Formats: sequence, C-alpha cells, structure tokens
Amino acid sequence: MKAASVVSLLVASVALMLGVAMAQQAVAARDTTVRVPVPLIPRAAEAPRVPRVPRVPKTSGAQRRSSASKCNGYSELCDRKLNLVAFPTTHNSFASGDNIAANQNKGIPDQLDDGIRGFMLDLHNASSSTLFRRASASEPYLCHTSCVLLNDGPLSDTLKYFTTFLEAHSEEVISIFLENDDNFSATTIARAFEDAGLDKFVYTPSGSSTNYTWPTLGEMVEKNTRLVVLVDRNSDTKSVPWLVYDRNYVVQTPYTVGVGSTFDCSLMTDAQPLLVMNHFVYTNYSVLSMEVEKPSPDTASSVNTRQSIVDQANVCGAAARFPNFVTVDFYDVGDLFKAVADINKVQYSSPSVSTDFSSAASDSHTTSAASLSAATGPTAVLAIAASALVLLL
Repeated sequence: MKAASVVSLLVASVALMLGVAMAQQAVAARDTTVRVPVPLIPRAAEAPRVPRVPRVPKTSGAQRRSSASKCNGYSELCDRKLNLVAFPTTHNSFASGDNIAANQNKGIPDQLDDGIRGFMLDLHNASSSTLFRRASASEPYLCHTSCVLLNDGPLSDTLKYFTTFLEAHSEEVISIFLENDDNFSATTIARAFEDAGLDKFVYTPSGSSTNYTWPTLGEMVEKNTRLVVLVDRNSDTKSVPWLVYDRNYVVQTPYTVGVGSTFDCSLMTDAQPLLVMNHFVYTNYSVLSMEVEKPSPDTASSVNTRQSIVDQANVCGAAARFPNFVTVDFYDVGDLFKAVADINKVQYSSPSVSTDFSSAASDSHTTSAASLSAATGPTAVLAIAASALVLLL
C-alpha cells in the first residue's frame, strides 16, 4: 500500500473512530442500565471442600536432600525437581496499569513480592517513530501487540527488578518466557540480561530436551542458578547456552479462550516435559468493523477461583500432564496462590515478601506509552484503531 494511501486511510479511520466514540459516550452518559459480566463458569457459593489435584510423582529415595530451608516459600518443594513443581505465573506480566491492553493490575515489582514466579514478556522494536513494526537489532522493548498501544520501556530496565529480587531472596526460583515478536538475536537479548546484572543467576540445561532431568529447586538454590529463561524464536545455544528454545522443553494449552468457554488440557505443540497451563480469557472489542481480542478484567473474579484453576489442573492430571506454570491474567483477583498450593499438595501459606526495589528504578522506565497511559473512551478507540492498522498494513 502506498504511503499516501496509508496516511489517508489512517486519518479517515481516526476521524471516524473518534466521532463514533464520542457518540457512544454521549449515549452511555444517558444509559443507567447496570450490566453484569457473564462469568466463565457460573457457580453457587464456593464449597469449602479440598479439590482433587494431579498426583505429584515421588522423587527417588536415594536423592540427596537439599540444605535449603525453603524453596519458593515451602520446605517441601526443595527436594522436588523443577518439572514436578507448579509455579504461579502471569500472562503478559509487563502489561499492567490503566490501559485497555493491560493483562495485570499490578506491575512486576509487586508481582515478585506477592509470590509470582513465572513471567511472560513480549519483546518488540520501539526504535521507529512511525506506527509500523519492523525487525531490527535495536534494544528490545516490552510492548503489547504494538508499542503504540502499550509500551513498558526497555527490557533491561524491567530485568533490573528481577536482579534486585533474586539478590534479596536467595531461596526463590524464577522462570521467564520471552516472546520474541520482532526477531531479536540471542546475543541482543543476552545483552539486556547482562546490562541488568541478571545473567549471573541463569540456569543452563546440560543436555538435550529429550527426557531431560531437571534439577531440584534446592539444587538450583545451592548453586545459585535460580533463573530459567526460555525464548520462542532465535535461540542460539552456541552463543548463549542459557537462552533455550521453549518448544524443546515446554508445551502450552490454548491461550485463545473466549469468555463463556471452558478450559481444557489440549496441547498446542508436541508434548514436552514442562506444561504451561493457560487459565485466562479474552473478550471482543469492535474496531473498524473488526472484532479485536482484549483482556477481560471483569471476569477475573470467576476465572481465577481456586476451584476453576484446580478443575483445569485435574483435566491435565487425568491426561498425565502436570501443570508447571499456572498462568493467569489479573493474578491479584481470586485465589491463584491457594490453587497452586493445592496442585503442589502443600499447606497454603502466604508467599509474599518485601523487597526494596529503589535501586532498580529507572527514569527511563514507563508504565505505558505516555499518550495511552489512561487508554479509555475515545483514546482507547484511537489506540486500538491505530494498532489494528499497524497489524494490517
């Protein structure tokens, strides 16, 4: 499409969407109807029964017990191999705050302190001043779909929070999943970890992914290799041995579950030792006569119940799949941590800690794109319209 046509289309679309949005707001101002979101799984009051959970395979009796007192808050987890532990995980962990594209209410520092131990980060190129996404060797930024819509700043800035946290809490094990949307090289990604001082904590698998034997959490704590990093493309284990290709070790359940649907444990790719159990839903938003998927905060209270999460874990357990990364949106709503304790067959105790993140704060770090930090009303429509055009052109 020619540049002139693109500009004309963009201007016309923006004008149209602003007009529609203003009209909709005028109507909404007169509309006093109370709309209650339909929950994913309608239920009566939550029963106090203990849910059935997948069986945790026993570790070998000859295995040396860890000297760590607790691992991720529980002494029972220290002698379990990583692939036999469930971790509370956030989807699009960086996308937080008052933005229509946000998947979380709280930022990564709060997530770390609250007990989240699995994180999903999307890498994008934000070097262009135009709306167009393009691959480049520039510094990775954390953006959701497009940096026009939600931009959480450079990857290296956010990684400093992880460094501060792991330095302050020596018995915590964390995993980071990188979605390399704009095809950064492994060395470029590694540079961000090095700049943040986080590479000193990375765990490097010592063999092939086939029947790989993971260490126990206690062994990772003792060796101070407490960070697993996986990427969905452009891994290069010769140059960066600790940055591993996720599909060699991990498989996911579907992540496109609409409001009103049910969760299952079907696998998106070939089976691997680790399972990401996605437990979040999306809702549709109409833009330029198109249906755009967006996070659904209104359903978090019904989706993130202890029973709903464990029900899906039971489905996976029936298929002989242990859910390692229990992944949700808006983690602070509901009972994620209690559900994960049930899956791990440990008595729940609060995983929260307190960390001084002041040394990790950066003036260049932003919660979202400045013009979209409060993406509501016409601004939200404009942001989504622009992002939709970016993806189409």
